[in-house]
This record gives sequence, C-alpha cells and structure tokens, in this order.
Amino acid sequence: MTTPIDSTDGRTCSQTYRTYGLTVQSAFELPELPIAGDAGEADVVIERGTVEPVPESVESHGIRRVQATPGHVRLSYDTIGSFLVTGGDRIVFDPVSTDVVGTKLVRRLFENEMLGVVLHQRGRLVLHASAVVVDGEAVVFLGPRGVGKSTTAAAFRTRGYPILEDDIVSIRFEDETPVVDPGVPEMRLRPDAVEALGIERTHQCEDDGGSDKRYLVFDEQPDPVPIGGCYVLRQGERLVIEDLPEKERLFQLVDQTYTQGMLSDTDASGDHFRQCAAVVERTSFGVLQRPSDHDVLPSLVAAVVDSSRFEGDQRS
Repeated sequence: MTTPIDSTDGRTCSQTYRTYGLTVQSAFELPELPIAGDAGEADVVIERGTVEPVPESVESHGIRRVQATPGHVRLSYDTIGSFLVTGGDRIVFDPVSTDVVGTKLVRRLFENEMLGVVLHQRGRLVLHASAVVVDGEAVVFLGPRGVGKSTTAAAFRTRGYPILEDDIVSIRFEDETPVVDPGVPEMRLRPDAVEALGIERTHQCEDDGGSDKRYLVFDEQPDPVPIGGCYVLRQGERLVIEDLPEKERLFQLVDQTYTQGMLSDTDASGDHFRQCAAVVERTSFGVLQRPSDHDVLPSLVAAVVDSSRFEGDQRS
C-alpha cells in the first residue's frame, strides 16, 4: 500500500526520465537523469509510500539490511528509510523524515542501487563496472572498489570516447548478442584524478554521505552498443595488457555482479550463470595492469584502443 504523492514537498515532482533503455516516472526529482518527455506509459514507477522496514535481526551489509524473494526486494537504511522494489517496474520509498528526501545520497540510491535491483528483476546482467564506447563497441572495466574504474573511464572521455556508465553496467541480449545500454550520465571522481586529467566543471555535494569525491555531469547519451571487450583492472609497477585466462573469465563476471548477494534468494542463479557464460563466449577478456601514477593514463587509453581494435579485427 502506498500513500499519495505529496505535491507540496518542493523536492517531489512527477517527471519521466530515461536511463538504461527504460522510461522512469518518478515522484522524486532525479536531475542527473535525462528527461524522457512524452514517452507514454513508463517502464518503471518510483513513488513515495509505506514500506515495512527490514527487521533489525536480519544481518546488515554495510549500512543496509536486505530481504529478497523472487520479484520482491526490501532494503532498509536506518538513517535514510526503506525501499521496496517489485516486479522490475516499481520502487517505493518510505523515508525516515522529509529532510532526507531530495539529498544527493538518496538520489544516488535511486539511480544506482534501486535501479540496479530493477534491472536484475527485469532479467539483465548487472555488473559493478564502468564502460566506454570505442569504435561502436562497449569496452567494460571490471575490478574491486578503488582500483580505478571511474578514473580509467574518465581518461577515455578526455580523449573523446563517450561514457556509457560509471558505476552500474547493464547488459541485455539482442539475438544472443550482449548489448550495453547507457546509464546515468554522471561520474564520481577523486580530486587527484580530476586534477591530473584536467577535468573542468566538476562539483562536490555536501549531502552525499560525506564523500570528498567530485561529480562530473556529461550531456552525451550514446546509443546502446554490443560489448567489444572486458578488462580486469589491477595495480602494478608498469602498464601491461595481457589475456585473462579462460578459467578466470566467468569468475570475474560473477565476482563483479551488482546483485550477487540476491541471486539465490531471487532464484536467479541459473539464469545469471548462463548470462555470464554467454558474455564469456562472445567477448574478449584482458587484464589491464597499471601503476597508480596518473601520468600513465594517456598511454593506457592508447594501449586499450589498440588492443580493442586488434581483438575486433580478429573477430571479423
């Protein structure tokens, strides 16, 4: 059961956005997302309503507690509120107070975690990764948090390669071909990366949970493109691109799955494994090792572009 939209709250609205190939009608302002205009009936609806919190007896993951069943996921954050995501087409938010509504932290939860669950419920393969477009194909960067996925993607953008997504990569299949849809046209970067890359027009948000990272909003929204290659990022003393052993490729996709902890509870393990195997079968994989020195980033971009073009020639 949900409550009516409070139109007197200046941080609520009734606007339709477009992201990940979906139209999203939201009762909350999400200025990071492109406006869809008159798009007919929305694929996803975000509304304010009553959500029973996940019991405190449920083990927490960081600052959240999660309960998941097929088509039904509840997430609770003690200082923010509770979310209910159902059927791949509805998100209900029950804030602890009106003070949190409209904050950058809550908007990021909508645009990343909640939409990630929506995409999972709609049968997409959802990865914690970054992706750029090189010669009409998606190049996806995988790796643990802090390894430099966003910095790598930003380096590509400074060289004219469009960004598909900075945090969540959504993969669907068209005639057995894995395709990446563009996501949220915004990225979060460490201040040292912003300075090293000479990026202008970034800003910091005081209501995003205390992060010192800078936000970059970009206007371009590339078309969906097939995956051309996946690179696992690793730190090393020098810049090296090597093949990723075949036995490790499936593991890397599973390890970087955004909804990994929900697969069993949502009866999605089998489909997820088949999706990962299909990507491995149709996509090249490499290890991209780089030193932490940002001066190497231009060389990194050139090396990945050359490698991707070589792999593309091999497939054609």
